[in-house]
Formats: sequence, C-alpha cells, structure tokens
Amino acid sequence: MKRLLITGASGFLGGHLVHQARRHWETFATYLTHPPRRKSGHWTQIDLTRHAEVREYLELIRPQIIIHTAAMSNLDLCEEHPLWAEAVNVQTTMNFASYACRLGIRLIYVSSDMVFDGAKGLYEETDRVAPISVYGGNKAASEEIVRHHCNNWVVARTALIYGKPKMGGSSFSEWMETRLRQGFKVPLFHDQFRSPILVDNLAEALLELAKSDFIGTLHLGGANRTDRYSFGVQLCDFGGYDPCLLEAISMHAAHTKAPRPADVSLSIQKSQALLKNPLLSTEEGLRRMFNSR
Repeated sequence: MKRLLITGASGFLGGHLVHQARRHWETFATYLTHPPRRKSGHWTQIDLTRHAEVREYLELIRPQIIIHTAAMSNLDLCEEHPLWAEAVNVQTTMNFASYACRLGIRLIYVSSDMVFDGAKGLYEETDRVAPISVYGGNKAASEEIVRHHCNNWVVARTALIYGKPKMGGSSFSEWMETRLRQGFKVPLFHDQFRSPILVDNLAEALLELAKSDFIGTLHLGGANRTDRYSFGVQLCDFGGYDPCLLEAISMHAAHTKAPRPADVSLSIQKSQALLKNPLLSTEEGLRRMFNSR
C-alpha cells in the first residue's frame, strides 16, 4: 500500500481527503492548530513553516505522494498580513517542492481560481494568470515554484468548495445553512461568478490524480458557472429552506480588505477528458449532498 501525505488534513478539504484515502492508502496527515474531530491514519501536529522539522518528518515517513492543501486561505487576512501569508503559502510550498524533487515524491499542489483577475471567465489552464489579491498572488507564485522545482507534479486549481465538513473546518454552504436554520438573512453576491464544486467530488478527483501519471495544470471546478445568489436558491430548493431569507447584493457594495474578481469560472474540458470521476454541476452536487444525510 502506497504512502500518501495530506497537509492541512484537519481542514475542510483535507478532512475529506483523509476520509476517502484511508481505504486505499497508508495515510499520513498533518495539522497545526485544530486537531481532527475523528482520527484515521497517522496524524502529526507540525508547523509547516519550520522547514527543518518538515524535512526530518518527510525523511522519516517517506511518502510516495503529497497532496498539499495547507494554506492561509482567508483573502482578507492575507491582505492585512502579506508577510505572514507569503511565509505560510509560498515559502512552505517552496520547501515542499524542493523536498519532493530530492526525495522523488509526487506533489499535487492545490491552487485556486483566485490566480485570475476575473475579467474573462471560463478560464482555461493555458490562460495567463493575473491575480488581484495577496492570496491570489501567493497561489500564482506557488504554482510557478511547483512547475520549476518538481519533476512529478500537478497544479490543481480549485473553485468555491461547498459541502459538509468531515473532520474539521467549515464551508460556504455550511455558513448559509446555519443562517437559514436560524431564520437570519443570507447576503449573497449576484454578480460574482464561480464554478462551485462539492468537496466529496473534489477529493475524489485529487485522489484519482494521486494514482495517475498525469503531469501538468488542471482545473477542478464544478460543471457549471453560477453566482452565489443562484447557488443559494438551489440550496434552498434542495434543503427545504425559505428562499425569502436570501438577499442578493453586489460584490462592489461589500466592504472587504481584499479585492474580489468578478468572474473566475473555470473551464473543465481538460479535466472531463482526463478523469474517470465526473465533475458535478451544482444541481448534481447539492442533490448528492442532501441525499447523503
């Protein structure tokens, strides 16, 4: 059984990866401040910015594949603390890329649709990156590091992720459902477009890539382009919530530290041709999410 290391494993995506990987991999998982609610596999608390400790850890466990999900992903926090964000998001990736190359490890780097400026939409893998936020800039810089320092690598750009946490973390859809259950208004952008993807579906795709020999950049988004308000209407329909609680607002009226791109929807034609696991539309993903409860 091959050894797989998942960083940021107590987070939203990381928890789903660990849950699915345990059936087919000897799974190693790292976390920093939030221990997992449920443990399976080999868990280690480690600060990934302590590069000597990380190097010793990798040489000890000798994984064949790393899925690097750990990141400082709050856009506004990154904007307020750019040096901290650079240390966590870029320098850590640089060190993982160097270790992976030296030790012969396959590295799957989880990037983001935030590497684009949002002027075009339905971005393809070959489109030029032009981030407008610190976080997006971190991700774009890390992508280049992975491409230039690794021999066996995947840059997997993900979109807005929704679903129910498995071991920790939270999600956009969980925040929405909490407010809807409590009868609170849910303000949602009607003019920002993404390609939302169900977390279970994303984890399946990443683990399929871990087993494959594909090398390159790949977009892992859902099968349709939508705005947050329309997504909210779909969620209310499947979950039986009152859609009158949804409030359509403009992203331009929101007071945020970090600028948000208007349309970072992703073209997934390349992924659909490559992967056996289909990438689901929001309708398919929400149906699966609610049917699994």
